[in-house]
Amino acid sequence: MWQKSCIKHIMSTEARSLLLEGKVQEFNAWRMKNLTAKLDLTGEDFSGKNIAGAYLNGVVAKNANFSRANLTGTNFVQAELSGANLEGANCKETLFMYAEMKDAKLAGADATKANFMWANLSGADMSAVRMSQTVFVEANMQNVNVAGSDRMGAYLKYAKLDGTPWNEKH
Repeated sequence: MWQKSCIKHIMSTEARSLLLEGKVQEFNAWRMKNLTAKLDLTGEDFSGKNIAGAYLNGVVAKNANFSRANLTGTNFVQAELSGANLEGANCKETLFMYAEMKDAKLAGADATKANFMWANLSGADMSAVRMSQTVFVEANMQNVNVAGSDRMGAYLKYAKLDGTPWNEKH
């Protein structure tokens, strides 16, 4: 039993290195072979990195720094991103479905065609986020800072908006 958990830890270290080096294709190949591995990227610094298209579903990345990173098409489904910094990140077509993003910082990010269905964004900073065809169906957006963000580009069906300026019913 000990050997098995040790091997998973070594593989997680390998996966982390591939991501930090921007080797997304190699990381995704590793990920497909290790779908049950729980990746912990808590506190890691990916600022300015290009990890577009990475399979980061289910990853734990609390307080990780993705500021100014290229995250286009990245899969963060069911990821733990509480307190993560995504300021100025390119999040076009990124999947955040069911993601835990409480108190995340997305100020100035480009969330064009991003999907936040069922995500928990409570307390997040989404000021000046670019939204066009951005989906927030049933997302928890309570007490989210949306100053300077264009709600016209957001699809907000059944989103929880208490404490935001967008609190009108749709």
